[in-house]
Amino acid sequence: MKKFKLFTAAALVLIITAMSAFTALSAESYIVLQGFAFDINPSGEAVIHSYDDRSAEVNIPQSLLGADVTLIDDYAFFGDTVITSVSFDRADKLKKIGVNAFHGCSGLSSVEIPEWLGELSFGSFQNCASLSNLTINRGITQIPEQCFYGCSKLESVAVPDSVTSIGDRAFSGCSKLGKVEIPRTVGQIAPNAFENCPKAVIYCEKESCARYYAEENGIDFVLTDAEMYILGDTTGDRRVNITDVTTIQRHVADFHRLHGGLLKAADTDQNLVTDINDATNLQMYLAAYDITNPIGKAFVL
Repeated sequence: MKKFKLFTAAALVLIITAMSAFTALSAESYIVLQGFAFDINPSGEAVIHSYDDRSAEVNIPQSLLGADVTLIDDYAFFGDTVITSVSFDRADKLKKIGVNAFHGCSGLSSVEIPEWLGELSFGSFQNCASLSNLTINRGITQIPEQCFYGCSKLESVAVPDSVTSIGDRAFSGCSKLGKVEIPRTVGQIAPNAFENCPKAVIYCEKESCARYYAEENGIDFVLTDAEMYILGDTTGDRRVNITDVTTIQRHVADFHRLHGGLLKAADTDQNLVTDINDATNLQMYLAAYDITNPIGKAFVL
């Protein structure tokens, strides 16, 4: 009968160090350390495949057994309902988070994507239903398909200026998503990137892909480099209500004349003349009549 010798972690380090080249372990023989199941790839880098610790706060290490952690593999944390936060602060060699790596981590509430991370993948944080605090630092160039799909508690996101494209359904189903900052560097946005995000307001530059995307898809937007008005908002308070009707009436009666963008906002039927018909048109809008003019939508001079 053969006898097997058990090695300590320290002994294993010596063995790995002595090897002329690292060889990947088979899937059946992953090393487990600090709750991380991983192996060493042929390049001598640690790849995290799964996590079996019950700690709610996960800190991705810089290295495991002396090998730099460079990849969180596909489905590594898939469906983990215990973790509430994940930190990459120490993992400064991490290059990529794989497909659906944190998909369905329903308790995950806080994530900061570090500047040294170069790549996210399809569905990396999909259906993280508790994710409310998301910071994406400059580094990644793409927000891929369904990356943050179904993050229903996410209320705001600032896309860094390293990003050039936002993929299919990247933020679809983020039902509470409000402020979305998109820089001019983003030159491609999938038509359904913000599908089923009824509260979304895109903050962008006047001459940008994000501005044209918002207009084409009926998403409210705020221009960060130009004066913007809302059709029907004659007071400049960014709301359309009965006060705006009175303001138009006062303008027509010469009690208080409107000028510039507010005058253009008062032209609710968009016939280039501000008169009592505009006040009537606005009253009909407030009474929920079907109005063909885009009252309540933003425009710029």
